[in-house]
Amino acid sequence: MPHERPSLTAKKIARFILLLDAVPRFAGLLPAGSATTAEAILRASGAVGRRQIDMMRAPWTQRFYEIAEAWTARGQLVWFGLRKRWMTDAVEEAIAAGATQLLVVGAGFDPLATNIARRHPEVTCVEVDAPATADPKRAGVRGAGFERTNLHICSADLSKRPLGEVLRSTPWRSDAPSAVVAEGLLMYLDVKDVKAFFAAVRENTGAGSRVAFSYLNGDDEGRPHLGVLDWPIRAALRFAGERMRWGIRPRELPGFVEAAGFRVIEQADGEVLRKRYLAPIGLPEEPVAAYEFLALVEVAGG
Repeated sequence: MPHERPSLTAKKIARFILLLDAVPRFAGLLPAGSATTAEAILRASGAVGRRQIDMMRAPWTQRFYEIAEAWTARGQLVWFGLRKRWMTDAVEEAIAAGATQLLVVGAGFDPLATNIARRHPEVTCVEVDAPATADPKRAGVRGAGFERTNLHICSADLSKRPLGEVLRSTPWRSDAPSAVVAEGLLMYLDVKDVKAFFAAVRENTGAGSRVAFSYLNGDDEGRPHLGVLDWPIRAALRFAGERMRWGIRPRELPGFVEAAGFRVIEQADGEVLRKRYLAPIGLPEEPVAAYEFLALVEVAGG
C-alpha cells in the first residue's frame, strides 16, 4: 500500500460515514457521535477538501449513490454503518469486561478511538497508521479540539517497524487486558503478515484481551473474494494502488486463530447484523451487501 499520501480508502470510508448519516431511514444506526466526530476531523485535517465533505450530505449525492448501488449491489453503504456499529459495540463490551486499553491498527480517519478516549478517560487509546494518513489525522484531531492525554496517534509503517516497538513509544502496557481493532486491514496483508499481526497482538496484550476484525472469504489458495462485488471493488482498489491479498473461509477461521493463540467469541455476517441493528430501527428487510465477515476473538486462556 502506498505511503506517500493519505489512504484513498480511509478517506472514502470517512466520507461514507457522513453520507450514511445524511440518509433519514438510517437514523440511529451509526455509533453515537461518530458522524460529527469524523466530519470535524476531516475538516481540520486538510486531507479532504471542504466541497468534498459538504457534498456527502447533499440530496443529489444520496440519489447518485442509490443509482450506483442499483447497477452493482444494493446495501453497500449500509454495510459500512453496520460494520462501524459492530466494531464500536465490541470495544464497549470489552471495556465493560475489564479492558483498560484500546489499539486501532490501520485507523485511517475513523472516529472510534477519539470517541472512546472522550467517553472513557481511564482507557489508554492508541492508533497506528502509515505516516501519510496518521499525520493529517493527528492534525485533524488537534484542530477539532479532540486531543486527550489518553489518546495517542502513532505514525508508523508496520512493515518496517514492529508493533511492539511502536507501542513502547506510548503508555501502552503489554500485560493489560486490551481491545484491538483491525477493521478493513487484514485483507491487504500477505498471510505471513496476518500471522505476524496476531503474534504481535498476543505478545503485547494481557490475559482476556480481544481482537475485533473484518476479513474476506478466500479460496483454496487463500486469495480473497468479494462475491458479487468482487470486480467493482477490485477495480477501484487497483486504481487506488491498494491491492487485497488475503482471505479465508469462515469455517477455517477458528483453526487459523487458534494456531495464533486465540479463540473465537463471535463470527458475524450481514444477516446477523441485519437482525441485530436494522430490525430494531424498522428496517428488517433492508438490503445488505456484506462482502466481508466480522470476527471477535480472545486471547486463549484469558
